[in-house]
Amino acid sequence: MNSKSYIKSIFVFIIFLLAVTALTNYIVDPGNIYKKPFSQSNKLTPKVYIKNLIQSNYGLLMPNNTWNERDLKKALAEYPINYDCAIIGSSHIEQISTFRDNKSLSSFCSSMKNLQVSGGTLEDYLALSNIIIKNNNFLPKTVVFGIDPWSLNFGRDKRWTLYAQDYYEMKSKLLEKSPSPGLNISSKDLLINLINLQYLKRSISSIFEMQSIPITPIPATKFNYKIGLKFPVILPDGSYIYSAEYIEKHKNDLSTLSGKHGYKIIKNSYYQDYAIKTFEKLIKQLKKNQINVVFVLTPYRHKVWSNAKQPIIKNLNIIESKVHEIAKLNGIQVIGSYNPNTLGCLENEFFDNQHAMDSCLMKLESRSITY
Repeated sequence: MNSKSYIKSIFVFIIFLLAVTALTNYIVDPGNIYKKPFSQSNKLTPKVYIKNLIQSNYGLLMPNNTWNERDLKKALAEYPINYDCAIIGSSHIEQISTFRDNKSLSSFCSSMKNLQVSGGTLEDYLALSNIIIKNNNFLPKTVVFGIDPWSLNFGRDKRWTLYAQDYYEMKSKLLEKSPSPGLNISSKDLLINLINLQYLKRSISSIFEMQSIPITPIPATKFNYKIGLKFPVILPDGSYIYSAEYIEKHKNDLSTLSGKHGYKIIKNSYYQDYAIKTFEKLIKQLKKNQINVVFVLTPYRHKVWSNAKQPIIKNLNIIESKVHEIAKLNGIQVIGSYNPNTLGCLENEFFDNQHAMDSCLMKLESRSITY
């Protein structure tokens, strides 16, 4: 075989692999981020799921590979019901709840919608805030932002593009220049994701445990939150209970976790001034709608803090100080801390290095500063 034929064969093979990868990711779609024209209309929709969730006694099961959580949290934000607090952020706040025995933020939240989404970012703040404000007959008294070390930046996660329209609507309300091809950016991200190797791994894994979306919601029976059920459960306030398998596995793995990790740190890029200015405008927009704003900092596990030379320590300290600076300039209450010792959380009150249990998060208000 001559060199030209060899190169051509390699090229054709690469194109074939990319095509198979893209097709697999599109059809399996473990994150449920691609809107398909041939989707079954008789499947349980996010709005119907949320209606049943709110009316349930113990929450609903959340089988694997079903709904995209941003679709569900959008439907929850839109649901017409009076409530005190909307909680917006990443999975770090998914255990914050008013429904369970270990209640968090109970001094001002007697009821809440927990609108956390995995990898939640500043873009999610804007999109979900827009959805909340549009539901103007049922505004919360308070919006609580869970501030992560990456939250004061744009572009730290792409999953927000699922509700890009709400993001750009809010940017328009904040009088920022909304790029006319904005929605094309999300399309570009979705196309790139079709050949994403990590997404392919998730797709392949899903093929072996694929479950169709049920036609009717599956209510959870009364259960022990510390043990869990076969499937994860979303409680009526939107907070999350892991599956029994996940809880048991992570309980056993906790001792082997060193605490060392990247935690989305980008060297010498702790925050973006433009992102902070946008966030401050969002705060003012919420206050214009008579909505109070609170910041929450959830702790990282003790082992994360045990190595003073680890870059995350510098990052956490810089961001925590910056959050308090923003709060002071805008008259915001700051609850919690990245440091578990500040809150009195125990080593065994974590699922992993960065996700605290509800028994830890109920202590958040032991550290509360109002500016």
